Amino acid sequence: MMKLIPILPLAALLFSACASSGAGWHNADALDATSVEMAVDREGRPLEVEYHIDPSGVPAVVHEAMNALHPGGRAVAAEKEYVDGELFWELSKVIGGKEVEAMFHPDGRLHSEEVEVAAASVPEAVRAAVRSRIGADATKWEEIRGADRSLFEYHAKALVDGKNYKVMVGLDAVVTSVVREVAAEIEVPVR
Repeated sequence: MMKLIPILPLAALLFSACASSGAGWHNADALDATSVEMAVDREGRPLEVEYHIDPSGVPAVVHEAMNALHPGGRAVAAEKEYVDGELFWELSKVIGGKEVEAMFHPDGRLHSEEVEVAAASVPEAVRAAVRSRIGADATKWEEIRGADRSLFEYHAKALVDGKNYKVMVGLDAVVTSVVREVAAEIEVPVR
């Protein structure tokens, strides 16, 4: 049986755990967002909170940094993201038909990138590790690159029995994490 780390943004968990953990829950950010994502650990403690926002809400210094890294195209999505309580901004572009997401520190320094790639460009050992772990081929692949833009991990997304999964795999083809993406409704008091 596969061991999974659930992503469960349940309202009670979110409000109580985030308030005490410093993970980054803010009612005002939630009200400004079009949607919210949250990742939790095995005990349900929040690790990160992502507020999906209009790209116009991202600081100019981050837009400038993204355009320097990935010229052309336009920002098609954005997030205000807190990881372990630290604020980051993320912008997404579609360039050459592939999605590129970059996460930045508030001052415009690159933190990491997610670059969509074709399955054929992913080593067979990595693809096999995903198939072995979840019993299905990935429908989407991303290269995860650090601040120095070097590849350090692959993320695979897959639909299995009507459920969405994300599998994180190291360059050595060892699966480091499997999470299930679960939709949830969060009710936030209005101002």
